[in-house]
Amino acid sequence: MSPKDLFAVAVPETELARLEECLRRVVLLGDPFLDEIATHLIDAGGKRLRPALALSAASLGTAASLGSGSSDWAVSSEETLLGAVSVELVHLASLYHDDVMDEATRRRNVVSVNARWGNLLAIVAGDFLLARSAEIAASLGVEVAQLLASTLGRLCQGQVAEVKAAFQVERTEKEYLQAIANKTAALMSTACRIGGITADLPRPAIETLTTYGECLGMVFQIRDDVRDVLADEVQLGKAPGQDLAEGIYTLPVQRALEDPKAGPPLRELLGQPLSDDEVTQARALVAGSQGITQAAAVARGYAAEAIDAANSLGAGPVPDALSNLALSLLEDLESSTRALAS
Repeated sequence: MSPKDLFAVAVPETELARLEECLRRVVLLGDPFLDEIATHLIDAGGKRLRPALALSAASLGTAASLGSGSSDWAVSSEETLLGAVSVELVHLASLYHDDVMDEATRRRNVVSVNARWGNLLAIVAGDFLLARSAEIAASLGVEVAQLLASTLGRLCQGQVAEVKAAFQVERTEKEYLQAIANKTAALMSTACRIGGITADLPRPAIETLTTYGECLGMVFQIRDDVRDVLADEVQLGKAPGQDLAEGIYTLPVQRALEDPKAGPPLRELLGQPLSDDEVTQARALVAGSQGITQAAAVARGYAAEAIDAANSLGAGPVPDALSNLALSLLEDLESSTRALAS
């Protein structure tokens, strides 16, 4: 399955084109230097999963999504489009900041902002994107502004928790799940919720979409954490094993530490910075343990919740697409575990 298929949500190309135009428009100020930095990762592309979730959620109010038999997709309102953009700007800002903390040199197969312009400008540019996101959210009303602000708080909580837990082999699974709920699931949940709010959907539908986004985000992050162990640099677009190198012990690693065979030698390696050879060795130990399949089982539970939420939204192309997205993420993760076992 290609990345495009894997992350596909039922958003027409015309709507995605409107999204891209709006995304660039809201960050351009006419200052060539700042404009170049602010649009660096926008121009590098990306899945645009979060804004696509917002547009999809909003589309549930159209006749097509309510099962009238029409396959037409209503043009997104300006409010929905701006809400989707505000979420993507938060995501992009987090990438700018993450690359500084990780000392990353590449992102989305291009030179990272910090590597090209330095840490200071990367941080300030990330702050600029957050400011533009907050300004947009404020223009959409108090509820959206409050939601985005609380989401930013959750993102910070998740990041602080992850930094605090660095190199701690005793980090609990509960702590890990809470951290990824804040770091990843919160923004996907907010994307779905903003779509529902800007489309003035019924409150029960908004709450269901919020649940869907939260559960989808958990599957998404567990899958990413497994891929950090199993995938290669071409597949990831960055060096594999970064979490292990930085002392971030994710769910597959935590479960591997409990494995009778892999656990003891893995525990001897972890708890300190690793060389490249040690990262390779640690990845092999995790891959050869039950940690991968057990992490996939946890993701399966969240995927089931996401699929149930999507299905409860009714019949139609968008609920089907949301359900299929959760299923596709899970199947991609489980195919990796099957390949490992073969």
